[in-house]
Amino acid sequence: MMGVTMEPATSSAIPSTAGPSPVRLTVAGVILFLFIPLVLFLFVRHPAPLALSLAAGVVLMIGHRRLARPYMERVLPWKCVWCNRVLPRADATGRAPSADLVELEAGRHILSARCCSGHCDPAARFFSFLQAWRWLLRLGIFVPLLLLLVALAATAAGRQVRLDDATALFQLVVGITVNVAALGYLFLRPRAAPIPVPFPVHNFFLLGVRTLLWIFRLVGIWWIWKGASWYLRWFLR
Repeated sequence: MMGVTMEPATSSAIPSTAGPSPVRLTVAGVILFLFIPLVLFLFVRHPAPLALSLAAGVVLMIGHRRLARPYMERVLPWKCVWCNRVLPRADATGRAPSADLVELEAGRHILSARCCSGHCDPAARFFSFLQAWRWLLRLGIFVPLLLLLVALAATAAGRQVRLDDATALFQLVVGITVNVAALGYLFLRPRAAPIPVPFPVHNFFLLGVRTLLWIFRLVGIWWIWKGASWYLRWFLR
């Protein structure tokens, strides 16, 4: 199948030493993931003092990579990138039962991400969709984020800007965008490996892609409602 390496995972990708604790890996992934909703809370709810919320959110957003990237490198040989399950290590012959690989291209690096049997196909479809629709997805996330950050900075500087409108626009557009990402991959065939990943790849290893997509769907639907209802009230004034 295009985009998926269906050969059993070997010791070249999986260390022969005793495996890490699944509980520790899972807890660490959850803690690192919580940086993301914390940043969104600071940007969207922007509790007073607003300047401190903005500064804290930016620092957390930038610093998150320095923690999440080493975590990804640690779990790459062990966790299924799709379902987040910690897989068994390679046996004495150098093979790992019930495990496949999907090759991802992150910058100059080629990552051999492990998957449970049957999970390489949805993982390859998802990352292929991100690459195929990367410009639309980037516009749908980074443009409203930039507008919100500018509005926050202007408000913190004492200028009168329509911060509530910028916040509602951010929620509406990002909510639509993440739901497109969470559903669109179902209708796309995986591309040839290695599959380029146009977004920070380490974020997909924190909870696994499948859990992340459910968060996209649920939070995205809520944000669509929040953003759309704000503009509907504004239109009916």
